[in-house]
Amino acid sequence: MALLNLKESLQEVTEEARISELTDGVLLIDGEYTLLIVHSWSSTGPADQRGYDSQLHEIRNEFSAVDYVLVSIEGTVLAIQGTRSNFDISYLPEYVGGIQLPEFAPIVRSIYHDTLRTEPLPETYLSEIERNDAIELLKSAYSANLTTYYTPKNVAQIAANWVSAGERASLIDITTGSGELLIAGVDEIEEASQVWGVDNNGLACGITQSRSGEMGVPASHILCSDFFEIVESAYTDPQQTFDQRTPETDISQFPEEGFDCVLGHPPIGRMDGQSSADQSNQRISEIRRLEHQFVRGGCRTLSESGRGCFILPSHGLRNLRKNVLPEGVQLQRLVKLPESAFSVIGVEPMMICVERTEEDDDLGIVNLSRFGGVNEMCGAVHAPSSAERHDFAEGTTVDRQLPSTTIQTLLSAPGAAPLFTQQYPTLEDVTQNIATGMVTGQNRIFYFEESEQTESNISERFFTPVIKDLPADKSEITDRDIGWYLFDLREFVDENGLDEENFGEVSEALSSIDTAAASYVSETLAPAVENQSRRRGVLPRSIPMVNPDLVTGAITSPVKWHSVNVDADEVLYNNSVVGIKCEAQYSPNALQILLNTPLYQRLSDNQFPNLDAEYVRVQIRPLERLPIILPRLSDETFDRLSSLSPYDTHESRTTARAAILQGLEESDRSTVSATYEAVSPLSKLEGYSDEVERLRSVLAGDGTIFELVDENMIRQLEKTFRTADLFETREQLIEELLLVYSEDRYWSFMGGTASQFEGILQDYVENTGGDVAYRENEEGNSVLKFRYRGDWKPLRLKLLIDEFFSGDLWEVMQDVRKKRNEIAHGRLLNDPETNAETLLLAFFVFTYAMLHEYNNYLGAEKVSR
Repeated sequence: MALLNLKESLQEVTEEARISELTDGVLLIDGEYTLLIVHSWSSTGPADQRGYDSQLHEIRNEFSAVDYVLVSIEGTVLAIQGTRSNFDISYLPEYVGGIQLPEFAPIVRSIYHDTLRTEPLPETYLSEIERNDAIELLKSAYSANLTTYYTPKNVAQIAANWVSAGERASLIDITTGSGELLIAGVDEIEEASQVWGVDNNGLACGITQSRSGEMGVPASHILCSDFFEIVESAYTDPQQTFDQRTPETDISQFPEEGFDCVLGHPPIGRMDGQSSADQSNQRISEIRRLEHQFVRGGCRTLSESGRGCFILPSHGLRNLRKNVLPEGVQLQRLVKLPESAFSVIGVEPMMICVERTEEDDDLGIVNLSRFGGVNEMCGAVHAPSSAERHDFAEGTTVDRQLPSTTIQTLLSAPGAAPLFTQQYPTLEDVTQNIATGMVTGQNRIFYFEESEQTESNISERFFTPVIKDLPADKSEITDRDIGWYLFDLREFVDENGLDEENFGEVSEALSSIDTAAASYVSETLAPAVENQSRRRGVLPRSIPMVNPDLVTGAITSPVKWHSVNVDADEVLYNNSVVGIKCEAQYSPNALQILLNTPLYQRLSDNQFPNLDAEYVRVQIRPLERLPIILPRLSDETFDRLSSLSPYDTHESRTTARAAILQGLEESDRSTVSATYEAVSPLSKLEGYSDEVERLRSVLAGDGTIFELVDENMIRQLEKTFRTADLFETREQLIEELLLVYSEDRYWSFMGGTASQFEGILQDYVENTGGDVAYRENEEGNSVLKFRYRGDWKPLRLKLLIDEFFSGDLWEVMQDVRKKRNEIAHGRLLNDPETNAETLLLAFFVFTYAMLHEYNNYLGAEKVSR
């Protein structure tokens, strides 16, 4: 389709030009001028090495025979003229950021009309082999992949505006690429002679030097060097001044006390090794992400009161706060950015703003759902609490000590901030005690099964009932759930003033009243316990919880709270159970109903550390901090919620949401609604609202047919399936389907694409720790099922959509499910092309919805069992 559009556009220039596709991503235009266009590079990974080699083969063959080689790479378009060994290279300043294939038409037109505007690139940054071999230059340029990390102009303006506020005299871009951040910084800094840029790719440095030189930045300030080597050499003394020089790079003109402004949009990925300067630093050794190494290095170059701004994936927030920022550098702002503006899709981009300061100010959080006016966006970042005045921004200011899981939630929904900032009571406020069950130190020695208790001949007075496992199929704990008994000498030791660590003393005291108990202490308990550290002799190590009102599993899925109705003076639990004892004025029944609602189950999943997609660990401190809306709801609301439990259908979950919101005062409703949006299954897809609305409209058959898809969407899908880990196994298949679509083979495209929805959801379940397996049903047949935060369910698209979507997006995706067969068989709309476009649009929306969910999973706090 893109090739057809380009041909149609070029017919306006010349009817004689012939366009042929030599291989994927490489076009030859043969007319008055002969042009070789490289518009899309294949991956160099194992999946597409053959495609990459084929491209290089065609470029080598045609290079010396054409008038121009035009290459979309390095954040711009390169124009090369000459032979492979003797050539001139320039870039097209009007196309910084890279372009799509149809946009080559005006470039070709300007060549034919002799109006092409180019800027020569300096060769000083290129290696000798790059200066003497154009193919090697292109290979080197491609390997740097700087187009991928191009920063949109409006993002660069916001970043530069924030770091430069106040009295700022110097600036450095630590990953300058094609220079968008640096150019924005020059506009904000009064003295261009105090601006530097660093990149290890010579071609990128050449582009940046050419762009910034006319603004007054000295050519010597654009450094083709390894940024980490510069940081290591500059910071060899604890005073952190630039008084050490490297022979490779002259940094003698760097500001001695560091830079007032530091900018960076670093590449992302894992670090394979560490620099020698960092190997002895344990905190540094914990930084395994390349982008975090850049952030830490950039922060080290900050002057006193200096500011830094970096573009990063949002899922690294917890590690960033815990391990990356150096002492004395504070995180001041977190800004969620519209993902659709970036070349790399599926990483949930955010802008982090830091400052070297000892002041412990609050943390500003801003969510930019789309781009508005530059001044308004900058104002929202400077004053987050006023961001809600704009329809494209929402912001809040919170205590910077909030947990990363909460901050991650607020980054998606700043309107939920009042729930987490002490304006509502916490679970700790409405309870007497929150604790785990007992720790014995030698579990099996202290525990008796019922038959073992009888056979032991030990008196019942020395046993206390213990509940070890919570039932999955009921919400109340009763006597029937008592499975073990604790050999319990607490009362005996206390009444007789005994030393619990003196086994002989305790055994002798018991011998006169219960010889079986005395023998058990001396012959079994003592040998097993006396050599242990942290022992308490004949007593369990700790019993922090007795007779709770509500209990749940310490490692569980989902977090389900059980009431306790046991006919015993005292009942204990082992440490696989967490319990709550309510304050007298709060009803345990009401609290149980509230904590088991879909809202609180999702809050629990969000706030507790994840073991995987299936299980969370219910830790005491996050549980104590859980905000509680119990006092804000009426008995009538609790009755409605109780009738909807266990919320095993989409309809019951939706009704529960409505019941909670309707039961709140107007002042509370927006806060809780925002919290629902942040922690519930995906209900809207930020940055893709136009695509979702087009899809909804065409599925509803309202009579209006929009331009449903465009070339940018197709290219974006291609790139996403090449780069996103979630789609690793489907890259080749989706590439083939999109090729079929571009060749107008609509029936084949629709048949192949209709089955991809279940496949991608299955990939998501398996990639995030859920299970997919064949299971036997009631009829004895083997059926493919999935388990994700709950029981096994048939692997059907309806149930999968119920699990991962809600609200408006759920309605749209269920409509896609219902009508996809109509679309695939050409029955929904009149012509195959429009049916194919509808299915492609649905697949596009679905893809980025699942990427959004995947990034939420990656960003959640993880722990090991």
